[in-house]
Amino acid sequence: MKKICELRQIKKEFCTGERIAPLNGIDLTVVAGDFISIEGGSGIGKSTLLYVLGTLMRFDGGEYLFEGKDVSKLTDAQISELRAEKVGFLFQNTNLIQALTIRENMIFASRIGKRSDYSVDELLERFGLTDHANHLPHQLSGGQKRRAGAVRSMLHKPSLLLADEPTNDLDQHWSHVMLDMLKSESQRGAGVVLVTHNESVSEHAVKRYALEDGRLIEK
Repeated sequence: MKKICELRQIKKEFCTGERIAPLNGIDLTVVAGDFISIEGGSGIGKSTLLYVLGTLMRFDGGEYLFEGKDVSKLTDAQISELRAEKVGFLFQNTNLIQALTIRENMIFASRIGKRSDYSVDELLERFGLTDHANHLPHQLSGGQKRRAGAVRSMLHKPSLLLADEPTNDLDQHWSHVMLDMLKSESQRGAGVVLVTHNESVSEHAVKRYALEDGRLIEK
C-alpha cells in the first residue's frame, strides 16, 4: 500500500515553568487505507500528535516524511499547500466562520486547495444538515457543529484525515454515522487517524495504539 506519512522518533516539548514532553520518541507510519486509533486520557498529548501529523505544529526532534518528502525542509508556502490539498481535519473546536451560514462555510472551504468530487449539498444531506444549511454556526447545537466539521474535513477527499475526539457531542445514531464515514474514507484509500479517550470508539479502528509517557504502544 502507498505510504502516506511516517513519523520517526518525533519529539515535542513545552516549557511552562517545567519541561513537558507530550511526544517523546513517536514512531508511526500511515499507509493508504489505514484506520488508526490512538487512545489516552485528557492532556497527555493526543491533540499535539494530530497537530504535528497535520503540519499545524512544528516538532522539536525526529523526522517527519509526508509522501516521501521531509516536512522540516519544506517552506511555509509548501507546507500550507500540502495541508490544503492533502490533509483533512476534524477538530474538537470546529472553528466555523461565524458570519457565514453553514453552506457558505462549506463553499468557502471547498475553494481552498484542490477540487473535490464531493458536492457540498451531498455531504450536508449525508450528515443531516440540509435543513440547517442556511443557519449561522451559533444557531446550531454542539452535535450539529461537529457534523458540519465532518463535512468540511471530507470536502477535498484528503489523503490524510485526522479526527480529534470525533464522536464528542454526538448521540448514538450520529456517532455510528461518524465512525462509518471514517471507515468509508479509509476504504476509498485515505489514511485515517483518530484520537479518543473512549475505548468503544477506538474498537472501530483496524490498528490501535495507546499514547503513554510520550510514546505509542500498539494494542
